[in-house]
Amino acid sequence: MSALKKADHFNTSLAEEMDSSFQLHSPFVTRRIQLNHASSLPQIGSSVYQCFFEHSSDAMLIADADCKILHVNPAFVAITGYTLEESIGQTPHLLCSGVHSESFYDQLWESLNQKGYWRGELVNKHKNGDAFSIWQRINVIEDNNRQVLYYISAFSDISIIKNTERKLWQMAHLDSLSGLANRALFEQRLLQELFAAKRSGQFGAVIFLDLDDFKKINDCLGHRFGDLLLQEVAKRLQLNLRTEDTVARLGGDEFVILLSGLTHKLDDAEKTAGNVAQKVLNALLEVYLIEDQELQISASLGITLFSTAFDESTEKLLRQADVAMYAAKTEGKSTYCFYHPDMLEQANKRLSIENELRFALQNDQIVLFYQPQYDAARQLLGFEALVRWQHPEKGMISPADFLPVAEETGIIIELGERLLYMACRQLAAWHSQGFKVPHLAINISPVQFTHCNFVDSVNSAMELTGVNPAAIMLEITENLIIKNITEVIEKMRLLKQRGIRFSIDDFGTGYSSLAYLRRMPIDQLKIDRSFVQDITHNENDAAIVNTIIAMAGSLNLDIIAEGVETPEQVAYLADCGCNAFQGYWFSRPLPGTEVLSILDKG
Repeated sequence: MSALKKADHFNTSLAEEMDSSFQLHSPFVTRRIQLNHASSLPQIGSSVYQCFFEHSSDAMLIADADCKILHVNPAFVAITGYTLEESIGQTPHLLCSGVHSESFYDQLWESLNQKGYWRGELVNKHKNGDAFSIWQRINVIEDNNRQVLYYISAFSDISIIKNTERKLWQMAHLDSLSGLANRALFEQRLLQELFAAKRSGQFGAVIFLDLDDFKKINDCLGHRFGDLLLQEVAKRLQLNLRTEDTVARLGGDEFVILLSGLTHKLDDAEKTAGNVAQKVLNALLEVYLIEDQELQISASLGITLFSTAFDESTEKLLRQADVAMYAAKTEGKSTYCFYHPDMLEQANKRLSIENELRFALQNDQIVLFYQPQYDAARQLLGFEALVRWQHPEKGMISPADFLPVAEETGIIIELGERLLYMACRQLAAWHSQGFKVPHLAINISPVQFTHCNFVDSVNSAMELTGVNPAAIMLEITENLIIKNITEVIEKMRLLKQRGIRFSIDDFGTGYSSLAYLRRMPIDQLKIDRSFVQDITHNENDAAIVNTIIAMAGSLNLDIIAEGVETPEQVAYLADCGCNAFQGYWFSRPLPGTEVLSILDKG
């Protein structure tokens, strides 16, 4: 007799046996099913039983006392992929996925043996090898002597439900772009680690990571390119951390890392966290290849430690790590710093400046002053535009107090464009009034210069104001040249074609290289005030100044000294070959209205 006929025969005979010999409770009942000839409950006919078995949407199987499968229904075949003939004679182990431990099955059998039923969630394996989740009910059928006759099991495929639950969990706890933990999940794990640290006494660490100059990548290459870069950064972070560590993306280009169970000693914990931070920095510095374009980007990291000796909340720890990260940025970026309490005061001050500076931009508190530049005979050579913040309560604020914050936060892009336009508009106004100003020097931040729209912003300012490009002198720093030589030269070349001239500001304070200078389309070197201040009685400063003047002469460049405050300095510089000066000996920086008096005098 074939397996299929045997199954049909078994199906009928079992139904008849149940119909005549004992009451049948559904396989979903939660107690044993035993023989009971004296049952007063209505009997279920074999046709009803067979209809229920064959047409149930749940997969059903019947196994004997040895767990050998006697029969399965069509839903079982549809859900598992195993045919009736393939199933009969096998044990339910046929569907074992290997996901569950031995202890799981021990508990299952303990429930069957003691209670006569089991129900719960488990993972089975389809015939094609795919795992799928089910909700299963198993009942034991016994005779009057409590000897097992059959096991009846019914289960439903809940994969769709589980997938939906998983997607909802991912939406709530994972970052959609990077696949990393989000802030909510990170804070949950951090809270768990805080409790664990208090029990174990071991240190843990929170590392806050921010990519340097990421906004420039978004602005120049587009947000899609930026997203691809963030995904690559996420991969590198995961590859360079332990499996027990957590890395999350908080948003934008901000990431945070949780290091757990470091050590019981503070010094060792600091060393370990520092080593991890350096490893991450090195990994992120490696060249990225995105859509056939090579790119390098650095990061700044802030670290704070926690253990049983600390009583900090998750919010405070994140804040501390964030504050330490900003300290790393102020130290030159591409480095890491550990948090200490003094940083918080500095961070609050910086945040206050940032908020007030944004307000100042919207309310015309940013103004320009103009410092004249002369030759030794006090003939006017031009002006340098110098930014000031005219605060309604604090008075005039020096650029040294707010420009670093503007550069860190990216405000410098908007600020720089506005100052460029204001300076060009003032120069055009002087010219329209009949005053001849040979040139106006305008300082350009390195962040502003390297922005992808810099050339366009300069051209736009000149076109909107109608200023003569030949009267514009853009001052850039020496360090900008060293870091971005190819990009700088190309932008300078484009602007030189319009007639704009360039000066290297604060020359001598960076890495002065004749080889670099020969490649640059520059017109002027400006000697930094730090060398001029002690030039008459400091041999080293005097030697540096003489070298700069000689270098300018060999390259046919103009030379000007800033910070000139005494007639002795003027005389010494003139004797060395410098015939252009700027400083308090000649004039302090003046508001635009006072400049007119100088222009009136010619």
